[in-house]
Amino acid sequence: MLGLVPGAKPEQGGSAPGLGEIGPSPWVVKCMGRRYSAARSGGAVVIQDVTDITRPFPVGLAEPDSESLWTVRTPRGLLAGRTGGTLHAIAALREASLPPAVPSPGTEQA
Repeated sequence: MLGLVPGAKPEQGGSAPGLGEIGPSPWVVKCMGRRYSAARSGGAVVIQDVTDITRPFPVGLAEPDSESLWTVRTPRGLLAGRTGGTLHAIAALREASLPPAVPSPGTEQA
């Protein structure tokens, strides 16, 4: 289980909406080389990887936790973090779903 997303707070300004601003129409963003969509369904924001549009898959959802923070969980219900920012939620879910980093060939480990 991961802790709080560093600097967790609603996103202000810029082009990325906060989780509370996401509506029922999907908001799509390219993040870390993949495409993600976020759309409100009921009270939660459902986040999917839509890189392959023929096979989108859910990466998690965010549910309101307080006035400005949302609880972000993987599809299996594991806590990925708490944030108000959509991009923070995507990053936390991606980190929670990827295996530990494998060093690139030719790099040495200390």
